[in-house]
Amino acid sequence: MGLETVELFAGVGGFRIGLERAGHEVIWSNQWEPSIQAQHASECYVAHFGEENHTNVDIKQIDESSVPDHDLLVGGFPCQDYSVATTGAEGIKGEKGALWWDIERIAREKRPNYLLLENVNRLLRSSTDQRGRDFGVLLHCLHDLGYTVEWRVINAADYGYATKRRRVFIFAAQANTEWGQWMTSKVEKPDYLTQRGFFVDEFPVEDVQTQLPIAHPPNTTLEGDPKETSDEFEFDFEEAGAMVDGGIWTREVTPVYQGESPPRRTGNGWCS
Repeated sequence: MGLETVELFAGVGGFRIGLERAGHEVIWSNQWEPSIQAQHASECYVAHFGEENHTNVDIKQIDESSVPDHDLLVGGFPCQDYSVATTGAEGIKGEKGALWWDIERIAREKRPNYLLLENVNRLLRSSTDQRGRDFGVLLHCLHDLGYTVEWRVINAADYGYATKRRRVFIFAAQANTEWGQWMTSKVEKPDYLTQRGFFVDEFPVEDVQTQLPIAHPPNTTLEGDPKETSDEFEFDFEEAGAMVDGGIWTREVTPVYQGESPPRRTGNGWCS
């Protein structure tokens, strides 16, 4: 059964294509590019999906209570303040990094069962002077809203696509949902992130579990409140992980792909 979905930072609609192919319905969307007059991304979105229930308004001007109730909140929120390509990137405190707080206030008001978010993988290491702080703040906010969380860095090239594109995907489920309860009951298992988690069916990884205990404690925990995390938290997040009840489990994983890989574009042309 498909989920009623709200799409933030919709861009030209890449998220929506995948959602609709999976049987979900986008009931409201927002796309706005600040500081420019021509809203090309929004215009492209409307050309493909129509203008009904689409808004081209600065998200900061949107009253969260006006967003329709929904099951799933998705968005690839702006990455410039986390990107390695940006000199002096300010992370969650930057102008675009701070747009995380618009996701948080909408989730706080509407309390959807699930969130699926995307950003550059450097989000896990931001900020430069307090490694892991920004992702820790994000996890703490979701924890305070009653969510369990799983994340994975996925490189499209590792799964047969003709581009190297590393992005972190963040899945959050309310603790009382089926997924939230599953995560809570299984996250301590050493094979959760390789065999049992949200991402492994579509993006399999090697399952190396030699000499590991039946259950293992979290690698670190969230303490205090999001402000305390912002001031003091520092941690090296790995490319896969989960957060349940403030405990954080994280590990490196190795992608497994056995299909055919298409030619890949290089600086001088195409190669196999």
